[in-house]
Amino acid sequence: MDTYWSTYVQESRELYESRALRFHGGNRDEWLRALRVQDGMDVLEVGCGGGIFCHRIKTYLPNVRITGLDFDTGHIEFAKAKTRELGLECEFISGDACALPFADNTFDLCYSHTVCDFCEPHAFVGEQYRVLRPGGKMVILFGINGKNPEGWEPADDDEEKELFDRVWAGADKNGLSEIRRFDGDERHYFGYLSEHGFKDISADALAAVAYAPDCANVSAETAEAQINENRLSELCSAAKAYRMAPDALTAEEYDALAAMINRRWDRRLGQYRRGERLWEYRVSTVLAVSGTK
Repeated sequence: MDTYWSTYVQESRELYESRALRFHGGNRDEWLRALRVQDGMDVLEVGCGGGIFCHRIKTYLPNVRITGLDFDTGHIEFAKAKTRELGLECEFISGDACALPFADNTFDLCYSHTVCDFCEPHAFVGEQYRVLRPGGKMVILFGINGKNPEGWEPADDDEEKELFDRVWAGADKNGLSEIRRFDGDERHYFGYLSEHGFKDISADALAAVAYAPDCANVSAETAEAQINENRLSELCSAAKAYRMAPDALTAEEYDALAAMINRRWDRRLGQYRRGERLWEYRVSTVLAVSGTK
């Protein structure tokens, strides 16, 4: 049982909520085109996290048969629970992206989102080629200019910044904070797909507004969800660091840090509700590299 990623890198709920705000009803067609998914396909998501992409696709294209795979069993259990909650039919299993537990020629589409950085590229591409049917497609989504929660720093409270910096300084000394990375350069993956026999290699892109709560085309519900997703990201960032470095702060100091984060986002939520516009925004660009078996 491996829960490293959901414990120390991205908590399941954190990952689910952030991706839910990027792939939604307003941009569903752009995402479905980038993913090359069509109703009735047998689809595999490699590195599904908490399952939001599987859930979105199944909701929009109910005749898709979709399987989500992730090495982290914490993510898989979260995905299964959300599937039951939503009343959807999706399959989620724990497995290795570089040794897929499926027979040859099983799927019409394999896709992944910001996963290949953490997999040996030839095994990653070769395994998806193996499990695809002839004519099947592989799509790799790369995040460009995405948000890094650990890059956040409090700007308006010195005590909060001191506590946050101290806990992350302790976490950085822990080997658990060192994520093994492979070649995540999207430019190289065109060649990797070609080397493994893929044809019709293509590139597409889409841009998703990940955060713009003060804009008129963002509903009040979505605006508050965007603000609270930032809150969740920062709370999870502090929690992950504290799990890696429990001696860096006392329990009282950690509780104080969490309270300060919450107060700061409560103030931001209050500003939004009072109509005080700050005009903040953040755009996530996604590159989709695809090929056909």
